[in-house]
Amino acid sequence: MRNRRLRRYAQLPGRYLDMQVAASTVDTHGRVVSLLAPPDATCTRRVPPGQRQPYDALIVVMDGRDLHEVRLQDLDVHFPMVDALGSGFVLAAARCRMPSGPPAATLDALEREVPHNALVLDHDGTPLTTFHAGDDIQHLLTDRRGGIWMGYGDEASVCAPLPLSHPDRGARGSLAPPFRRTMSMPGLIRWTASGDPAWYASSDAVGPASWVDCYALNVGTDRAWAYPYTGFPLVEIDGIGITWTRRTPTHYASAVLVEGSDAAFLTADTAPRRAPGHYTLTEAASRNGTLEATASAPLVLPDGTRPGAWARRTVCRGGQMWLQFRHDERTWFHYELGELAT
Repeated sequence: MRNRRLRRYAQLPGRYLDMQVAASTVDTHGRVVSLLAPPDATCTRRVPPGQRQPYDALIVVMDGRDLHEVRLQDLDVHFPMVDALGSGFVLAAARCRMPSGPPAATLDALEREVPHNALVLDHDGTPLTTFHAGDDIQHLLTDRRGGIWMGYGDEASVCAPLPLSHPDRGARGSLAPPFRRTMSMPGLIRWTASGDPAWYASSDAVGPASWVDCYALNVGTDRAWAYPYTGFPLVEIDGIGITWTRRTPTHYASAVLVEGSDAAFLTADTAPRRAPGHYTLTEAASRNGTLEATASAPLVLPDGTRPGAWARRTVCRGGQMWLQFRHDERTWFHYELGELAT
């Protein structure tokens, strides 16, 4: 069994050591996008609602050795997530408090009640729009067409309009059902840059019956792949909707890589005394509509050792995967499906 070796991809320069990494990702062009906040900002910690304070932040885009900074003031995004969106950016708060009490009588009243926990910014940090993206967001990835893909956990709920193409969508300004509805466990939603839902996983009849939790998400150049709980199939989605669903050889994978008809699944050690950072990469090939395992090997760092800590952030785009570990949130590591084993 030959190891699958990560390589060092990028590291934040030392000039940012006095700031905390509130969020970070690798965008569709391979650039590292990080949201940095002051060390005393509480945006990544649980605090009573009355103690939440806006904070100044810095978006840093690393493209090889090139750096681009965008300064933000009075940002109020708690448990933030970030990605590039065209020439600008999108931010989202992973958790938000959903409205309670009697339902609103008009769409305008409802818009005032639901928290707008997603923010689209221009290239210089100018706010363009905000929208309600729902609670318990686990993944935020954008594509080159301007789509914003959000994968949700099993505690998720969202009060969202029906997709733009839905035949039952009524005229804006009315709340005639089912123009807008509250959903639990939405699984996966693709939003437009203006904050409208373009596609819901839970309303696509071609997909699996259960979208309790979008366990892993991969957004490539022109399509995306999801790995939902409870059945853990691999689901491919294009610009219209789901194109196919295949059974997989693994459960509870935290990352999925896809290249042509091949795939790979990253799973953590499930032994009773789990060793932090002990991951296995299981490679699979498509045979008769099912992904069958072809190889399985440990994932190791560039020096050949196990990471020693669980991944803090994971990003998958096509056959590429980037990992950032909890003991070093300033360094990204990279693996590409098909690289030679060591």
